Amino acid sequence: MSRVSERALPVYLQTLKQSENIGEEVLADQQQVVELDKRRQTNRQAIRAVKNEKEEKKMWVMMGNEFVKVDKKVLGSWLESDQKVLDKEINSIRDGLKNKVQALKRLEGEEIPRGFFLEAMSKNSLSNIGNTAGKVTERYLDE
Repeated sequence: MSRVSERALPVYLQTLKQSENIGEEVLADQQQVVELDKRRQTNRQAIRAVKNEKEEKKMWVMMGNEFVKVDKKVLGSWLESDQKVLDKEINSIRDGLKNKVQALKRLEGEEIPRGFFLEAMSKNSLSNIGNTAGKVTERYLDE
């Protein structure tokens, strides 16, 4: 072995080890997002079931190992707050995933695709665009 390759071997092994660790973190985060998304979907179904129930004012719900009868409005607010927490957790993990994938691509010497860090538009931004587009259209129709 030449001296250059002897010196490069520890750096190569360190880079390989780092990329392996980051890759495992990415896979673990992806699995966690899948699990949280399943919980979010189940929660969404529960919210829909509570809203569609017309006859009952109180509903039975399982909390831990016990069934408890809870007011329908209270149960709905609990489920809605749980939904918000799940959304925040999923978005937080997804944001972290972007950074980890970026670090992994750098270690592997790959270029990060353009638009990799694009984010979805908020409801306010979309409504503002709709309002602006409507005003512009009305202005041109008036002329």
